[in-house]
Formats: sequence, structure tokens, C-alpha cells
Amino acid sequence: MPTQTQAHNPTRLSPNGHNVVAVRLEQRTYALPLQSVVQIIPIAAITSLPQAHPAIEGILNFRGQAVLVINMRRYLHLPEARPNLYTPIVLVQIAERMVGLIVDEVLDVTAVQQERVARLADILPEGLGKLPILQGLTHTDSGAMLLLNLEHLFGPEQARLLSTALESLDAQELPELQPEMAGG
Repeated sequence: MPTQTQAHNPTRLSPNGHNVVAVRLEQRTYALPLQSVVQIIPIAAITSLPQAHPAIEGILNFRGQAVLVINMRRYLHLPEARPNLYTPIVLVQIAERMVGLIVDEVLDVTAVQQERVARLADILPEGLGKLPILQGLTHTDSGAMLLLNLEHLFGPEQARLLSTALESLDAQELPELQPEMAGG
């Protein structure tokens, strides 16, 4: 598993295309915009937040910063899977906040040709094409890949409330980033 996306397979990247980090959730492949990815880290000690959205796993301390961690399986309503020692957290920058996304596996860093991306409104029945989290669909050699739009991870009011909560947590002492023990 790559630890820094910039060091992984630079020959397949496009200087003027749409570069993405391909991740796996369940048996599906999703793409995160490469320019949003800060780093990929192994699962770490996460402090749960009471009464938070079910997809929010909690927060972790990354270099002194409180980082909200989202379980992407829960967010996308996929079956639960227990994280293990090698479960990755993809740290992404969304607006002015770093957020951690728990995924099953990081697959690759690659370029997606914009002309090969189908808009969901063109594929789904009328009324179902408005899924802001999904930017589009493309096909690769290994199958379909859904492109995620991270700006729509939370609605504006949820984002404001989470930002306020995280700002207050930044000042508090959080446990240092430590790999989580398998089975524990």
C-alpha cells in the first residue's frame, strides 16, 4: 500500500487530466481526486464522538490537528466490515479542513480522461441522477469506477457544525496517532 500518493506510479498520471486515487469499498471501486489527498495512513486510535452522524467514526490526532474520520462504508450504506491493522485512512483536504476517510483498500493512482466520464444524470432514471456525492462514472480495464465529489460529503449546515466542533477540539489534548491493534 502506498504511503504517499506522489511517489506511486507517476507514469500513469496526466499533467492536464483528472488524476485520482482509486479505492475499494466492498467490491466497488471509487475514485478520490488526487489534488485533495494529503496522505494515506494505517488505521489509528480514533476517539469516538457521542451523538455524531452514524458515518462519523470519530476523530484522531494527526500532527497535533484534530481530524474528523468518516467510515465510508457507513456513509455509502454498505455492509459493515471490521477494520484491521492494515485498513487505510485516506487523509483528504476538503475546503479548509483535513478529513480522514476509512476505506477497505487503496488500489492505485491513475488518470481519468474527462471525455470517458459519464454523468449520473445521463445514466440513472429521472429524479435519481441528483446524487451530489457522486460526480460521475468511468470504466477502466478492471471495471466501473465511481468518482466521488468530496465537496458534497456533508451538507452546508452539517459542515458548519462539524467545523465549529472540530475547532473546539483542536485546543484539547487528544491521544497521539498510534496504529490500532488488530482485534482490539
